[in-house]
Amino acid sequence: MRLLGIELVRVATRFRVAIGTAAGVHRTRTLLFVRIVAEEAQGWGECAALDEGTAVDPGVDEIAAAASTRGVLRLLDATAARGGELPGETEVAQLFGSSPADRMLAAVFEMAVADADLRLAGRSLAQALDVGPGYETLPVGAAVGIPPGHDVGILRQQVAQAVDDGAARVRVKIEPGWDAEPVAALRADHPDLVIQVDANGSYRMEDAPLVARLADSDVLCIEQPLPPADLVASAEFARRIPLPVCLDESLSSPRRVRDALRNEACQVACLKPGRLGGLRATRLAHAACTEAGVPVFVGGFFEAGLGRASNLALAARLAQDAVGLVGDLSDPVTYLEQDPCGYPGVQHGWVRAPDAPGVGTGPDETVLARLGAERRWFPVT
Repeated sequence: MRLLGIELVRVATRFRVAIGTAAGVHRTRTLLFVRIVAEEAQGWGECAALDEGTAVDPGVDEIAAAASTRGVLRLLDATAARGGELPGETEVAQLFGSSPADRMLAAVFEMAVADADLRLAGRSLAQALDVGPGYETLPVGAAVGIPPGHDVGILRQQVAQAVDDGAARVRVKIEPGWDAEPVAALRADHPDLVIQVDANGSYRMEDAPLVARLADSDVLCIEQPLPPADLVASAEFARRIPLPVCLDESLSSPRRVRDALRNEACQVACLKPGRLGGLRATRLAHAACTEAGVPVFVGGFFEAGLGRASNLALAARLAQDAVGLVGDLSDPVTYLEQDPCGYPGVQHGWVRAPDAPGVGTGPDETVLARLGAERRWFPVT
């Protein structure tokens, strides 16, 4: 495809309910999109970066600045080196380095180029990933934050709503002092619900006896109990508690995934394509987990419909490669006031990977205009 230009589109919406975590509260969701425009087709990519960032992920302001400089320039330079032909999506990740910002850039630019390639070819992402019959429909999981004032009543209402919406698994945010008791209340409400807890690195080694109490509520696993840097400490913590440890923020690259597995630092892995560097990087990480016998689920950054559709097709492919856990695949309208993109309908807790050409549905121009999107155009010169 002959590239004409690249557009960066930034638009802000809000969470329907503030998402409280041990690391802070998310109220606004600024979405950053990359649009690739070629003579033959166009494609959209969605960046995973959150407004405030995380312990290991840059915030959206940093990624937007990096996208407008080295992100756009690297793709334009690579196109010029090919005589004006856009690199294929398998080549995009090679244009970026190994820093957290570069991995996020690699993921969003890879998605945009893949979307253009697929639209031109008339194929869906699920088809391109060779998702077979019986794997294209998956159960959805939901995440529930720490409620204002640590109100157990609000938590119970939010989890009940997620279950009513069809969630087969609920990931509940916890922190020291907000753990065993609220989770016990949820277990009493939902005896058969799969419950995970997510600590966002808020515990320390000496907290192991407190965390161990969560086993009484039949919790599937505790996600990221310790800060993400120390894999040896995570392995020791896992030996001290009677429930599996899942790593999330610690798994910031395929190499870090392999290091975590070698150190036996986790029994479950949360893989996020936006953090790892895109679809192919995530498949490499998943292959390492499969070889080690560690189950995986595809995590999310509260994406809009385009990013979540990409994760959905990937989760379908990973489920075909090895049996996994329920991923963060709920409809964005359950947590965002406005989803500019749209998402396949969730039916009785199940959602089907899109079969239309492309990665998913790109942003609706009318919605972008209504939300006051900021746009920057970078033409090929």
